[in-house]
Amino acid sequence: MLFGQLSSEIFTPLAGGNRQLYESMIEAIYSEFYRSDLLFPSEAEVVTLIYNSLAAAPELWREDEAPVELHRLVPRSGRRVRRRRVGGADDDATGTLIGRARHIYKRLVVTGWLEQTRYGLKVTVDMTSGAMRLAEFLCSMKEGMSEQLGGLIVEVRNALDGVRTLPSENALGLNKAARDAAAFGRYLRSVLSALREIDRQLLASETMGERLRHYFEDFIERVLLRDYSAIASTSHPYRFRHRILASLDALEEAELDLAALAAAYHEAKLAADLRSARDLVIDDLVRIRRVFDRIEDAFRRIQQHRSRLETKLRNVVRYAGRRGGFLQRSEAIILHLDRLFAGAPYARREIASPIEPRQVVLSPALLARPRGVRTQIIGEDMVLPPPDPLRALRRQLERDYLDRLTVSPAQIARFLERRVPPFGEAAAAGMWIDTVDDFLAFEALRLAVGADAIPEQLALGFEFLPAAGTPVDNDWLVCPNFIVRRLGDSVTLEVRRAA
Repeated sequence: MLFGQLSSEIFTPLAGGNRQLYESMIEAIYSEFYRSDLLFPSEAEVVTLIYNSLAAAPELWREDEAPVELHRLVPRSGRRVRRRRVGGADDDATGTLIGRARHIYKRLVVTGWLEQTRYGLKVTVDMTSGAMRLAEFLCSMKEGMSEQLGGLIVEVRNALDGVRTLPSENALGLNKAARDAAAFGRYLRSVLSALREIDRQLLASETMGERLRHYFEDFIERVLLRDYSAIASTSHPYRFRHRILASLDALEEAELDLAALAAAYHEAKLAADLRSARDLVIDDLVRIRRVFDRIEDAFRRIQQHRSRLETKLRNVVRYAGRRGGFLQRSEAIILHLDRLFAGAPYARREIASPIEPRQVVLSPALLARPRGVRTQIIGEDMVLPPPDPLRALRRQLERDYLDRLTVSPAQIARFLERRVPPFGEAAAAGMWIDTVDDFLAFEALRLAVGADAIPEQLALGFEFLPAAGTPVDNDWLVCPNFIVRRLGDSVTLEVRRAA
C-alpha cells in the first residue's frame, strides 16, 4: 500500500500556500545530504541549509517583506546554531528567518519527510526510505526525466542475444530486458504527454508573449531539442527493432530454451514452480514484443503533435507583426472619407439609391436534410474457426513435457521403495537407472540431499546419510555418493497423471 511506507501527512506541505517553498527545501535537503553522498547531518546542518535557501530566495515565503541583509549561519556539531556577524545586517530579520527555518524543519519532521536518529550521544537527521523515493521522483520530474534511451534499447538487444546463446546462464537478463522495454514505453508516453501539456498551455495563454514563451521554452528547448532529438537520432528504436523481434520469434519457437529459462527463473526464486516460471518467461517475451509492436503508433502520434505545434508556431510568427496592420492601412481612407462627408456636396443626410431586393431567409434549399433510416441491428451467430489439431497436439505435448520434468516427492518415494528393502539401507552408487523417469527422480533426490532440503513426505519414510568412498558414476551422471536408509515397509501409491 502507498501509505504503508509513507506518512499519512507527507503531502500536506506540498498542498498549502507555501508548496513552492517546501518543494524547494525538500529538493535542496535531498540533493545536499541524501542523494549521492552517505552523509549523516545534524539538526544544525539541516536548519542552516534551510536558512541559506530561504536567504537566497526569500520571495518563496508567502508574505510581503522588503529584502534585507541577513547574517550567515555556521553549523555546529550539536543542535544549536550560532550567528556569524556581518556588518550592516538586520538582527531582527535574521532572527525571523531563523525561526522560519526551524519551523520548516520541524514541519518536515512532523509530516514524515525527516526523522531524528540517535547513535549514542550523537543525534543525526535521516530521510525515510519512502520519502527518499518520493524526493528522487520529484527531482527527476524537475530535471526532465532524461533517460539514456539508446542504452535501454541496446541492453534489450544484448540481453536477448545472450539469452539465445546461453539460456540457462543469461535467463535473468530476459526479465531485466522486459523492464527496460517497459521503461522505454513509459518514456515515449511521457514525450507525448509533454506535447499535450504544451497544447493546453498554449490554449490558456492570454498574451502573445506567453504564447511565444511556451513555444520556445517548453516546446523547442524541452521537447524538440532534447526528447524528440533523442528518439529520432542515434537512439531511434528502429535501428534494432527488427533484430529484437527476430530474437523474440526464435525464443518463442525454441521449447528447450523456454524450458531452460523457466528452470533458471524457478532457481532464482522468481516463481513458485516450473509452470509459473514458464508463464513468467512467456509474459516477459510478450511484454517486450508488445512495446516494440506499438512503437509505430506512438511515433505517429508524436509526429502529429510535433507537426501541429510547428504549424501553430509558424502562424504565430507570421501574423505576430500584422496585429493592427489593417487599422493602420485603413486610417488614411477613413480620414479621407470623413473629410468628403463633411464637404458641401455631401452635407445632405439622404442619399438617393435604388431599393435593395428582399432576401428570402426561408427556402427548401436552406432546410436541413432529413436523417436517413437507421440500420437495424440484427443478432447473428458467431462462427468460430475449427480448432487446429496440430496446435492442440503441440500444446498437449508441451504440457506432458513440463509435467514429466516436474518430479513430485511421491515419485521419488516410489523410486526408492523399488531399490531399498524395508528397514534396510542402500548406497546411491548401487541404485540402477533404467528410464528417463528414473533419472529425473534420482536427479531430484540428489539435489535435495545436496541442499539438505528433503521434502517432509520423504523424511517420514527415509533417512539420508553422507557416504565416503566410491562416487556415483554411471551412464547417466557422476555425483557424490550417499546412503539411503528406509525406516519402514509402507508403500506409496502410484501417481497417475491425468491424460
